[in-house]
Amino acid sequence: MKSLEDIIKQNREEFDTEIPSELLWNNIHANLHKHKSSFAWKPYMAAASIMIFIMGTWLIANYKFDSKNSTVAQSAIPNEVKEAQVQFASLIELKRTELNSYRDAHPELINEFDKQLTELKQNYSGLLPQLKDANKRDIVLQAVIENLQMQVNILNQQIEIINQLKTQQNETNNPIQL
Repeated sequence: MKSLEDIIKQNREEFDTEIPSELLWNNIHANLHKHKSSFAWKPYMAAASIMIFIMGTWLIANYKFDSKNSTVAQSAIPNEVKEAQVQFASLIELKRTELNSYRDAHPELINEFDKQLTELKQNYSGLLPQLKDANKRDIVLQAVIENLQMQVNILNQQIEIINQLKTQQNETNNPIQL
């Protein structure tokens, strides 16, 4: 039994008797060029790929750096201090929520308060990596606790200022009538 290839090779001349019309070739040629886009995507795709790579690398590096610092700092903190941190953090968050309720009435004052707290938080974040130094551990722990206490005290003072402003505003709006 002959294979199909052998049959085609032997009868090649019989198959090549018909020649396609010129119109058919023109249609094929027109359809081939019809789907080509005039817009060059390659440079944009290359730039997008590079940006994705850079952003991915940056995100991974930041994640590893943050988790490394957090792990070192958290492992260096005794359980008693961790419990105090949780208590202070919840108290601070409660006070911040109370302060934020006054943001519409006194936005510039609340923004100033936020700047003060941000500075304390930055100091706090700077103290945590120092906990791994065993020589300064007690001093740094005391500084961490004092920082958290200062944050709570500042929030309390800020709430007191807001309450005084509210009281003054109420007195000017509702004078005492005799």
